[in-house]
Amino acid sequence: MSRTQSLLLIAGSLLVAALSSYTYLAKQNSPDRWYSQAQVEQGATLYLDYCAACHGNQGQGAENWTQLDASGKRPAPPLNGSGHAWHHSLANLTHTIAQGRGTMPAWKDTMTEAQIIATVAWTQSHWSKAIYDAWSKANP
Repeated sequence: MSRTQSLLLIAGSLLVAALSSYTYLAKQNSPDRWYSQAQVEQGATLYLDYCAACHGNQGQGAENWTQLDASGKRPAPPLNGSGHAWHHSLANLTHTIAQGRGTMPAWKDTMTEAQIIATVAWTQSHWSKAIYDAWSKANP
């Protein structure tokens, strides 16, 4: 393993630990949802600036997002609770935004960690209570 890979692994582990603590503390302050209204408002602007072009203005995802496109990749999935994003932990969601995945670009050099978390807050604010509760139960 190279030094760069080792440093990335350490940084990733620290991010997961920080997000786990952040999620725990946030749930203590707001038992219904982990995020604040201020984060949702900040996330709305960030989402429109960086995510909406692919994931849709309301997080509805690309049309036919479950089907492979001409290049053999899936289009952007919905983030509004109707796709698979709710199966992933906060750490996984923020990691995907920061590092990118598939055709999605990495935003780590564009958005701060707090901005990435606010963007997740905005998307989760669109999740129904049932979807959010299922996510919360799977990610204590």
